[in-house]
Formats: sequence, C-alpha cells, structure tokens
Amino acid sequence: MGGISKDTIASKYQLAFKNHYDLHSFCTAVSPGRINIIGEHTDYNLGLAMPIGINRWVCSVVSIRSDSKVNIYSCNFDKKVSLNISELDNHKDSWVKYSAGCVKILNESINASNGYDILIGGNVPIGFGMSSSAALEVSLLGALVQVLGLKIDKRNLLSLANKVEKDILGIKSGLLDQYASIYSKKDSPILIDFSSLTHLYVKSQIKEASWVLINSMVDRNLVDSKYNQRVEECQNALEKINTSQKNNLKINEISDFDLTLIKDNKVLYDRLHHILSENKRVKLMKNALESGNIHAVGKILNESHLSLAKKYDVSCKEINDILSISNKIEGFYGGRIMGGGFGGCCLCLVDDSKKDKFVTKVFEEFYNNYKYDLKVEFVKFSEGLSFFD
Repeated sequence: MGGISKDTIASKYQLAFKNHYDLHSFCTAVSPGRINIIGEHTDYNLGLAMPIGINRWVCSVVSIRSDSKVNIYSCNFDKKVSLNISELDNHKDSWVKYSAGCVKILNESINASNGYDILIGGNVPIGFGMSSSAALEVSLLGALVQVLGLKIDKRNLLSLANKVEKDILGIKSGLLDQYASIYSKKDSPILIDFSSLTHLYVKSQIKEASWVLINSMVDRNLVDSKYNQRVEECQNALEKINTSQKNNLKINEISDFDLTLIKDNKVLYDRLHHILSENKRVKLMKNALESGNIHAVGKILNESHLSLAKKYDVSCKEINDILSISNKIEGFYGGRIMGGGFGGCCLCLVDDSKKDKFVTKVFEEFYNNYKYDLKVEFVKFSEGLSFFD
C-alpha cells in the first residue's frame, strides 16, 4: 500500500464511511507516519531531533451525533465498538484505547459531551516504528476539532495528542511523533528544539539515495518495556547533578563538565552521555544534509546507533545484527535503530541503484541466522496533517 497517494487514502475512507454509516456529512483528516532521521530519546529530555512525515497515512472520518453515543469502526481491523461517552476508559484493544482516548481527552478539554460516528483507516504499518499511533491521534483529533467547528490550532493539537499518550496509555513520551505528524513539509526534515517547542526546516541536498526501514519483527510494547525507565533514569541523573552543585539546571542545560559529576554511576552517566552526544549529532546532521554530504550522513547514523545500543541500551541483538550485516554490503551508507527501541525497526540510508540487492542480501543472511523473514518499507517524505472536504 506504500504507493497509494494521500488523496486516494482520503477518498477511499470517505467512501467507506458513507457505506458503513449511511451518512454524507462528515469531516476528514489525514496525517502521516514519520521517520526520525536523528535525535532519539531527546524529545522528553528537552533536546533536539530531526523527524519528517512519510508517505504512509492514517485517515479519520468523523460525523457528530445528537446523542452521547460513540461509534468507532476500524477498517484495518474490520472491527467496531459502540460506547457511551462515559465508557471511554480501560479498553483492551489498543486501537480502541487510542481512539476512545482521543474522544475523551478532546471532550474534556472543551467540556463537551458529544457523541460521534468515527471511521479510521490507513496504511501506516503497525510495529514498524513509523508511529502509527501518533498518526492516529493527530488525524482523529484533527477531524474531531473540525467537525465541532473549532479553530485548528496546531499547538493545541500537539498538546492534546501528547495528553492521550500520557493520561490514557501511561507512556511518558515526548512530543516528537505528534510534532512530525502535524508540522511536516514534504521535502524538508524538521529540526525541532524541544526546550522551546520551536522548529526550522532543513533543505536536504541528498540525491540518489533511499530511506529504507527494515523491521526486525521483534515485538515491543513501550509501556511494558524499559522506555519509562529511561525517562526516569535521565531525571535521576539530572537530580544528582543538581544536588552535587546545589543548582537547578534543566536537562538541556547540562554540559560535558556536569556529566563528569555522575561518572561514578555508570548507568546514569551513560544515559545522559547519549543525550548530550545525540544533540550534537542533530546539529551535524543538519550541516551534512544541507551540504549533500551523504557519507557524513551515514557516519552520523552509525554513531547514533552505537550510542543508542551501548549508552542508552535500547537496541536488541536482532537490530544490531541487521546493521552489522548491512555494513558489509555495497551501497549502504549508514543506519540505526529508530523509535522507542527494544525491537521494532532500523532506518538505513542506501544507494538508490543498489537498494534491491542490499535488501536481498540482508534478508538472506538474516534468515540464515534466525530462520524467519524480515519486512521492509521504502519511504518518501510527506507533508503533515491535512484536511479534506
């Protein structure tokens, strides 16, 4: 489904909505998944990152009801639920939890009790690390805001989507995924400064290369994984530094010297070492992309992975092996684990003319070692949240 356009996605699910609900008045919002080129685990540490939307989308079609009933149909799962507005908590299926959570958070934010007919569908692969969850949150919240006749405020949408993650799902996540899904421009990665929630667009001059996502097929669950533990470790490291200096630094104000103050605690030292070095890599990546230095881009990706694997400890054997195999293959410039970690996928930059052979060789060697097949996605850049009549 990767070759389907955003307009086709919108039309497809608008038609599905008409057929499912027999309604012809609705609002439609489409938002992309994303890749994160560089800047991993920096968002909740008030650092820097460089994501961009990709040509995989989630579409939400919504009509307002006159009662308090909430009907939600997922085209991808071919499942539906009917809930009362007071029954939006504690659902087992993740797609219901996310969808009902968006309705709950939005209605609470405006003190509303509206019911809705909702249809959701898309082609963002689940479990690939492309942030299908953020795309769902942004598209559904966008459609809900539109159907209620409210002003589309991107900053408010960003806050609401993050509130769904934290309050409904219990994930202590930052804002990176939702930010990319809302603010992306088609040809320009976003350099986000999470300390000020500001951004600029980077004009990439990289030519004749493809961004390739390889799914390790290692399941990850950010709530059950050590993701939240990493958040807490960074906060603990900051507290130790501030206590030792009787200071009140924010985590984005930590220097290399400050880092030496916790060298006796290897875990906390390593966690902040990754954050500081990753922020530096984001700045280096901006220069490499703008100058078209593809080998520098690859080197930065490789260094990021090494830090994520050794210092932040969020990789896994399968991902490490995929990248080890990749480094031996002609046409591979660099790559790293992408997303929250603990499984999922890795992001690779590969010569366009060699990408098919690259994928074949990676798959063959990996299968010889693990006896199961990987999955791959070739992605292109996309703009962020869009609305359709």
